[in-house]
Amino acid sequence: MQDSVHRSLSAPGNMAREFRRAQAQLRDMGLTLSVWDHFGELVEDFEPTCELCKLLGQTQACCEETRKVAQHVVFGDRAIVRRSQLGACIIGVPVHERRRLVAAAVACFPVTEMLEGEQLHRMCDHLHLDYEIVAGHTSEMCRYSLNDAEHLIGQLSTVLDRERTLRVAQDELVGLSANLASTYEELSLVYRISGTMKLTREPDVFLREDVCEELLEVMNVQYTAAIIYASSSGGQADRVISAGDLELTGDQIQQLAALEVAPQFADGAKSVVENHFVGGSRKNTPDAVDRLIAVPLIGDGKSMGMLLAINKTDQEFDSVDVKLLNAIGNQTAVFLTNRQLYADMQDLLMGVLESLTASIDAKDPYTCGHSLRVARISERLAELMDYSPEESRQIYLAGLLHDVGKIGVPESVLCKPGKLTDEEFEHIKRHPSIASRILGGIRQLDDVAVGILTHHERLDGKGYPQGLTGKDMPIEGRIIGLADCFDAMTSDRCYRAALPLSAVIEEIRKHSGTQFDPELVAKFLTLDLEEFLVELRHDDVKFKPRNDQQEEQ
Repeated sequence: MQDSVHRSLSAPGNMAREFRRAQAQLRDMGLTLSVWDHFGELVEDFEPTCELCKLLGQTQACCEETRKVAQHVVFGDRAIVRRSQLGACIIGVPVHERRRLVAAAVACFPVTEMLEGEQLHRMCDHLHLDYEIVAGHTSEMCRYSLNDAEHLIGQLSTVLDRERTLRVAQDELVGLSANLASTYEELSLVYRISGTMKLTREPDVFLREDVCEELLEVMNVQYTAAIIYASSSGGQADRVISAGDLELTGDQIQQLAALEVAPQFADGAKSVVENHFVGGSRKNTPDAVDRLIAVPLIGDGKSMGMLLAINKTDQEFDSVDVKLLNAIGNQTAVFLTNRQLYADMQDLLMGVLESLTASIDAKDPYTCGHSLRVARISERLAELMDYSPEESRQIYLAGLLHDVGKIGVPESVLCKPGKLTDEEFEHIKRHPSIASRILGGIRQLDDVAVGILTHHERLDGKGYPQGLTGKDMPIEGRIIGLADCFDAMTSDRCYRAALPLSAVIEEIRKHSGTQFDPELVAKFLTLDLEEFLVELRHDDVKFKPRNDQQEEQ
């Protein structure tokens, strides 16, 4: 890791950027700076700013002399002072990064001693230049003497140290900003997932949309997957929920997990990180996998599955990725555990309610299974109306409990084969209100109670118990009312046999707009009702034709 850091620091582009501001500061001090890498090679094109070298056309010669000084600095790892052929002073200092030499900084400057020696005079004669003019320019540029060399070496080192300190601080600030941005994204992901952990949310949807797809973006990986073991979900097989661009099948992911990850978890590993995974080199491992990270899903002390992320696109997986995936894994395990408890409670509740309604239906042998069929028909109608799964389930529950009020109606009335008296019919008309009172104390069933109370209302106002009309009639009551009548007409009753399906359809169309909601009727009649009836009765239903068509009271 350190070698890669040093290689990065000693790269020519980085050197040029690092010393650019130092070069400007030293120029103001009268020094021309060049930077050489740890091989003694110039970091960038050498363009001396010394006017004297330009005037005398000694750029190339000056570059060669500076190179020699740089090489001595690099290979000797110490500061040195030299004089050029013109008599100028050249100083060089080593540049270290974490105690390792990474470059040499070389500065040259004219000194007053140049005006006293013969080198400048001979150079002017050789180049056919007027010595007095050149000496005048040189005198203007000479700000130091040779005695100042040691002091200027200290100044050069100070400037470089200051610039390097500033560069390190800027790098740390950039790194801190990047870390803060990354941490913010990770915290946002954790917060978003927490906000979507609703018990009514389907586990596969939660795992795909809120876990796998979010991790795909935040972790910058090509593929993510959640493996849920069958034992934790009550299913018949392990499930794989995934997101990403890699062409991996569920079987491949399961094989990868079983062969490469699960054994390490079994040995006590809290996470698995493979940054040099050679896909395809091992039996049944996919070629597309180069790097992977995985964490187990633990709920109530038991393994429920695992989360995997594959092929980070910009770098290797590190401890930050492990912490993030562990945090999301813990949340996922909590959700799955709570969701299983919720599902168990829902199953218990539905079992109790189905038993309750079945016992009420059993008061009349002809209505056996009626409440459950009305619930299923109501749920199908809700689905046809594009209700959400949660809303459809509420409609199912309302359909299941729609006749619970008949617990307060005498069996002699419910099972009477002949026509009801007015007094007896008044008993029947009270069952929606009785059901509403029975369920009224259960806050969680408030939405359900609305449909139960109004399932015998009609759009034309001739229904009961309130005589609601038109828009005053809730959609829940309209759905359950249509479902109730459909099952009643297609079932044997004590006072009549089941109607033929064609007659049932005709009755529904006949009363569309008066008894039944026209939109619901249109949606319902798009179904293959004969097949739907077979589904409802489990292939054990017979239609018995009859001449008269008595409506359900």
